[in-house]
Amino acid sequence: MTFFVLLGLSIIAPILPEYASEFHVNYTLIGLVISAFAIARMFFDLPTGVFARQFNKKIILIIGLILVSSSSILAGLAPNYIILFIARIIEGTGSAIYVTTASIYLAQIATPERRGTLMSVYFGFLLLGTIFGPTLGGFVASSWGIRAPFFVYALLTSIGIIPTLILPKVPNMNKEKSLNFPDFFKGAAKTLIDYDFLLILPAIFATFFLRTGVRSTLVPLYGTINVGLSEGDIGILLTFAGLATAATMVPIGKISDRIGRKYPLLISLFFTVPFVIWIPFIANFSVFSIDMILYGAFTGLSGPLTAYITDIAKSDKIELYMGMYRLIGDIGFVIGPLLLGLVADYTTIPKTVGSITIDLVSWIPFVIASLVLIVAAVILLRAPNPRPSKS
Repeated sequence: MTFFVLLGLSIIAPILPEYASEFHVNYTLIGLVISAFAIARMFFDLPTGVFARQFNKKIILIIGLILVSSSSILAGLAPNYIILFIARIIEGTGSAIYVTTASIYLAQIATPERRGTLMSVYFGFLLLGTIFGPTLGGFVASSWGIRAPFFVYALLTSIGIIPTLILPKVPNMNKEKSLNFPDFFKGAAKTLIDYDFLLILPAIFATFFLRTGVRSTLVPLYGTINVGLSEGDIGILLTFAGLATAATMVPIGKISDRIGRKYPLLISLFFTVPFVIWIPFIANFSVFSIDMILYGAFTGLSGPLTAYITDIAKSDKIELYMGMYRLIGDIGFVIGPLLLGLVADYTTIPKTVGSITIDLVSWIPFVIASLVLIVAAVILLRAPNPRPSKS
């Protein structure tokens, strides 16, 4: 089911910036429509933890899938930018409900000594969706128009409901009949005084900042405007990155069960930097492909991040830590496209071709993204590296 959800989500990655630009908006508003997805998730990550703590997780997962599917149809029919923005808000709400609940579900059924392996396998299937989505999205857009990928997305997320129905039920941590949101949010706030958890937060932020700020925003924009690539070419580039990420993510999960989660994450943060900085100096598809393969391989080493959070979390507060993890990640999702889109707007490089002036994407937003990664990595150096205990 995760495969179908992420296949649908990534199918619109190659076309979303161009689709938004068809409504004649600037780079900042293009970034906003990408961030809208995460803005909604920010508000629903923690409340979803409350519901997942007390109600049937299967039903919550299905509700999330229904919201994602219906919002995709709305996005495909959007007559203007405002409707597209609203559709992305609804999609983000459904995604928060689905992804947060799925993460909690997996954390509860994974034993400590196999947590990295199982979670990396989970994210491996997640990546399979992101791998084939961009290529499929580029092909669908080229064949049937730029709105078609949204309708394919709706179909795929609807299919995801079927395997969800046969998931085994897991017991809820809280047996109380009434919801207690104030206590839950107080507990979530207390995670922010957990020093070990605080040291990991910048890495969480940077990882998600990178996904939407660079991969989903700058790469399609730079590839389309500066290099002159088509939607299909952008889809292939993102597929190359996804394949490389999957190739490293699954094995690194198993390795992290032996050496801990910290060092793979550090390598991911530090070694992704040169391949982000390289992007604004690329002039053709072949070199872009090499860069995206190496970029994807090193970002894949962040696979044990969720297992890292679970290792540090108190066993009876897993929903709190997982909800906060999703919240910090979604803050990165929001700020990445907005900040980098805004910087791209104010640092464009005018280029005159005949009688037309094109505003090219400059190197500056790529450098800012790299600095975010470096700062997060430096802070992570002080974080603990707990070894998974045998249960």
